[in-house]
Amino acid sequence: MNIKRAFTLAEVMITMAVLGVLASILLPAVSSLRPNENKALFKKAYYVAERMVGELVNDESLYPLGNGDSEGLDNVAEAWYDGECYGLPDSNNPPCSNGSNGSDKFCKLFAAKVNTINDTVSCVTGSQIPTGTNQPSFITTDGIYWYMPYTDFDQEKSIYVDVNGDKEPNCRCTTTNCNGCLNPDQFQIWVQPSGRMYVDGIKEKEYLSSNKSMQ
Repeated sequence: MNIKRAFTLAEVMITMAVLGVLASILLPAVSSLRPNENKALFKKAYYVAERMVGELVNDESLYPLGNGDSEGLDNVAEAWYDGECYGLPDSNNPPCSNGSNGSDKFCKLFAAKVNTINDTVSCVTGSQIPTGTNQPSFITTDGIYWYMPYTDFDQEKSIYVDVNGDKEPNCRCTTTNCNGCLNPDQFQIWVQPSGRMYVDGIKEKEYLSSNKSMQ
């Protein structure tokens, strides 16, 4: 005589309950282990900015010290890099052939040192802050949108980055709150004329705190 065995309804219910408890315990842990792509891209962008600013401000041929009251990036005098002229020419030289001037010197030199996908670099006033209408100054090959300051660096200025371009949420946290922006993709990096960099946003500080060498 063959006896067919099967699970009772009670056994099935108990098994489902146990699986539910295990899922409620394990899923948050698994989610916390999943890398935050925006965080990783911001840290990469900060590292790139840190390296580029350091190279620029310490290059005597681009930003020589001792020129009047200038201390670094606020030296907007004409400089040559890779066969191109950047900055404000003095009276003894003709204007730069690419139309560069003092306010776009930092932006254009920065762009010249990174890998961009733009045919042209937009170093104008309207590119400073990421909005629905402003175009980035340039886009690097990793898809990060860069909004560079258009300035003679008379004081500290900001670099804004949108690490995933046109993708949402297109928001950032301020120094005090995130206003519902749980996973920001836009970040602000402060640059002083001396080349010193820092961040003051909630998420910027949080993301960089795990890597002391980046600060």
